[in-house]
Amino acid sequence: MVITIPGGRVIATVHEVMVKLQENQITLQAQTDDISLLGLPCILVASGGSVNWSISLGSQENLEAVAQATGIAIKR
Repeated sequence: MVITIPGGRVIATVHEVMVKLQENQITLQAQTDDISLLGLPCILVASGGSVNWSISLGSQENLEAVAQATGIAIKR
């Protein structure tokens, strides 16, 4: 599933999440086992092994779309 967020796109599957940032052409990638979704701030957090980054998804709708595509529960 492709989700448009402020400044880029999230490509989410059951196995991994990729965030492509348009302005600086950076791609962030993590396995879904290393991903957490935080409710009210609408943030995707990748933390596991050598992976450690986070990004705002911009809206509750985007957060729910990532949760649906990956099967990750949203932490409220």
